[in-house]
Amino acid sequence: MRAGNKIKVSLAVSAAAGLIAVTGCSANQPAGSSPGGGGSNKLEITSWWTSGSEAEALNGLIDGVKKASPGLSVDNAAVSGGGGANARQALAARLQAGSPPDSWQLHPAGQLKSYVDGGQVADLTELWTRNDWASKLPKDVAEAQQVDGKYYTVPIGVHRGNVLWTNPAVLAKANAKVDPAAGVDGLISTLKQVQASGVTPVCLGDKDIFASAELLESIIMSRTGADNYKKLFTNEFSFDSPEVKQALEDYKVILSLSNKDHSAVTWDEAVKKMADGKCAVSLMGDWAYGELVNAKKTPGTDFSWATFPGKEDIFDYVGDGFSIPARNIPHAEAAEAWLTTLMDPKIQTEFAARKGSIPAVTNADVSTLSQYQQEAAQSFSKASVVSSIAHGQAATAEFAQTYADAVSTFNGSGNVDAFLASMTQAQKTQL
Repeated sequence: MRAGNKIKVSLAVSAAAGLIAVTGCSANQPAGSSPGGGGSNKLEITSWWTSGSEAEALNGLIDGVKKASPGLSVDNAAVSGGGGANARQALAARLQAGSPPDSWQLHPAGQLKSYVDGGQVADLTELWTRNDWASKLPKDVAEAQQVDGKYYTVPIGVHRGNVLWTNPAVLAKANAKVDPAAGVDGLISTLKQVQASGVTPVCLGDKDIFASAELLESIIMSRTGADNYKKLFTNEFSFDSPEVKQALEDYKVILSLSNKDHSAVTWDEAVKKMADGKCAVSLMGDWAYGELVNAKKTPGTDFSWATFPGKEDIFDYVGDGFSIPARNIPHAEAAEAWLTTLMDPKIQTEFAARKGSIPAVTNADVSTLSQYQQEAAQSFSKASVVSSIAHGQAATAEFAQTYADAVSTFNGSGNVDAFLASMTQAQKTQL
């Protein structure tokens, strides 16, 4: 990293050059670092990537930044569990204490806005402009990294949330098939056919509530369509609509067709159970692909896939990226090296191969990726793209938490009216 080639941060600092502003850094400044980005031989990153495939993919990124910055020492401070909630809670405590890591994982758009509103993430617009990154990304992806026209995060990949993973042998035994064009009604008929064959239709692992929240959002977007789904988060389309009510009834049926111990099972355990023939299908984002391959499951034999059935091809976008703190950043040069490494097309392709995602940058070579990923990349370029509420991307973190809480309550009560009351109130108060 060249001296002086550091990230500009839009904070209330003097106009002196483009160095990172480090405020309040006396007691909080780690030993070996200095205001403006010293101590660049070290880097600490936090994430929630701790499952087998996730850890392997993250290690690939770490190897990449070490290769680009010889002598760099990287502290991988990943926090497991909670679908990222535990990592975000730990991060919040560190930010509150004025002792942040150099960089942390987050989802763009809604979740990002919460950090921006709190003045916790650095403005990366100068870095984006200098490297002309916007021209290397699809418009949807580039815009998701912005708040009020400024860039605050760097994307590493694009996941699809609404994927139905299937077991070919279980479906064949039941003489059943999953047809995306048949919609939710067709899916429920297929699941009941599997049930009649004596096998549990659905493997669900919602020990971390995001898994069932993601299942419900997939049903909602299938019933509402992409345009109305997006309007749920601008209060232009009500949660108290016939389509959402029907989605909740559908979800209640699918929940009844799932493994009874779903609240004690993690998402990765659930998809592996599906591949082992314990059930016919499992709804999970395509990080499940990386996890299944990592577990030595064979695509096309042990498992296959389909977009969650609906009336149109919808791509439920779940983005992964990294930001850096707006203040008290311990190792600024190393943090910039990290962000720059993430945008390397080769690095993104290698990461995708392990993670199950597709590269965020358009100049990455996807021809070496799996059949599933090549299909996902093609769909992303043509489908109606929406953002996930289960992963805090379609709306603010507070709105996403209300949704997660409402799903958790609904799982226990099955009370449609109570769910709708919570979400319609959230619609009114978020604007």
